[in-house]
Amino acid sequence: MRSTRIVSIALCLCLLVGASPGKSLKPAAPAPAGPPKGIPAARDKGLAWLTKNQGANGSWGKTYTVAVTSFACLGYLAACDEPFKGDNGKALTAGLKYLMGVQKNGQFPAQGHSWIHGQGFATLALSEAAGRSLFCKTKPDIDLAKMRSVVSAAVKVIADNQSTSGGWWYKPGAKARHEGSTTVCAVQAMVSAANYGIEIDESVLGKGFKYLKKCQNADGGFDYQLDNSPNTKSMKEGTAGDVATLGLMRKFDFAVMMNGYKFLLKITPGAISKERFPYYGHFYGCMGMRLLGQEFKSFRDKTGGYIAAAQTDVLSWQEKSGQWPAMSYMKTSGGEGGAYATSFAAMILGADEGRLSIFNRTPPKLPG
Repeated sequence: MRSTRIVSIALCLCLLVGASPGKSLKPAAPAPAGPPKGIPAARDKGLAWLTKNQGANGSWGKTYTVAVTSFACLGYLAACDEPFKGDNGKALTAGLKYLMGVQKNGQFPAQGHSWIHGQGFATLALSEAAGRSLFCKTKPDIDLAKMRSVVSAAVKVIADNQSTSGGWWYKPGAKARHEGSTTVCAVQAMVSAANYGIEIDESVLGKGFKYLKKCQNADGGFDYQLDNSPNTKSMKEGTAGDVATLGLMRKFDFAVMMNGYKFLLKITPGAISKERFPYYGHFYGCMGMRLLGQEFKSFRDKTGGYIAAAQTDVLSWQEKSGQWPAMSYMKTSGGEGGAYATSFAAMILGADEGRLSIFNRTPPKLPG
């Protein structure tokens, strides 16, 4: 039973089929508060690698093209104020068109073991792209009204597949099953849609937040799934995901967030760098710390230091080609790992710049 659960955790966090653990990269030393030097150049080089290695149909990845393409699109959106300009903008637009082309009535196809991860991240990518286009001088060559309608349909599909517990499961229709990373994906997609004026079911969102809060353990970390066992060993990367998602609650839950914050500070970004899913953990860890710093200004030295330490580690891993390597369970397999890792690295390096709406406690003020 224990071994089955470990495999499930591995699958849910990385979204892809994990290879056997190999040689891990040594994390860099903790960084001081403030963004480390070299972020713009490293990120630009990484995005150039993604643009050069995009598939002819606009996708990235091999088996999990919906999820990996969504990560890449979010990486471009997190990187600059005018994401639809130039060659990178063309690649982003092609990726968005691919996502719109594979969905049907707002539902994205299941790939591999998990449907909801692709559904959630694709909805998030399209929502963020449609929303950002409202503020950009350069517009994407895409039907933006149709994109918004796809997001609207997609969040309804997500809502329809919420379990009776308030969480979500890997596959559609599993009303009795649930776990944390699936719930994180679903909730963040719904928050993004609402941020850009797309109607969502607020009761579904509330139940999702409630589910995640109930997964918190006595040590401040979070469990893989709701099981009413507060003394089990907490996940590291999974805790980062839960803290980041609960940071988007309209009404901040002080006790839950403080305990999660203390847990992440205690384990440090360096510990996450050594774990099985460092990119996943750092993406959500940086996001959660940014949201905490926005809510409590007095915390910004520690939250800023946490973000800088995570970014310093990520910067140290970039290869000469511009790509970031897959690590631990995410070793490159069929070309999927490099796109996955490079996309997440771009998002991590853009966390404290706040261009994705989910990096901010306050939704953007929409034009008009």
